[in-house]
Amino acid sequence: MIGYIQKVLVDTIRAEGGDEALATICQRAGVEGIPDFRIDQDYPDDECLRMIAETGAYFGLDEDSLFQLYADRFIRESWERFPMLYEMAGSARDFLERQPRVHTVLAAGLRGEESRDRVRDKFDIERDGDDLMVTYRSPNRLCGLYEALFNRVLEEFGDTGSMEILACQKRGDDACRFCLKLGDAGDE
Repeated sequence: MIGYIQKVLVDTIRAEGGDEALATICQRAGVEGIPDFRIDQDYPDDECLRMIAETGAYFGLDEDSLFQLYADRFIRESWERFPMLYEMAGSARDFLERQPRVHTVLAAGLRGEESRDRVRDKFDIERDGDDLMVTYRSPNRLCGLYEALFNRVLEEFGDTGSMEILACQKRGDDACRFCLKLGDAGDE
């Protein structure tokens, strides 16, 4: 997993509970010390998944609540780090349509070809009339995080929309498939 995911998770933990919470969560997740995740490196998926689970347990949050908390911090931090992504996008639709390319650009910075391929091939987005059809393939099954980020992107741009889950790896499908129905601000 690209280290940016873990970096935002660490920042979320610190914001909610400080270094003591971070040290406890890392220890419970079997992560040595306080990690300094780099956004240009790939890290073991299982390590991140353990940290996500332990963060929820530590703060007493169910998965949806944890993902909403994470999505809020992710949007704030990505605005600071990559403002041009938001400035170029005039709407949630524009932003979401660019997301697979942004994911690919981040993957391009990874050192190993296998890591780049694995990260690059997780997302596809196609237009279907006014809707966006998203295919997400990952053994990590973080489709709930995608939904939280989708809702937070709508909020960020003041747009309306909904996400229909057509297929889900958690239900045994080979990939998650979402239909994103998007309107512009004031369309509701």
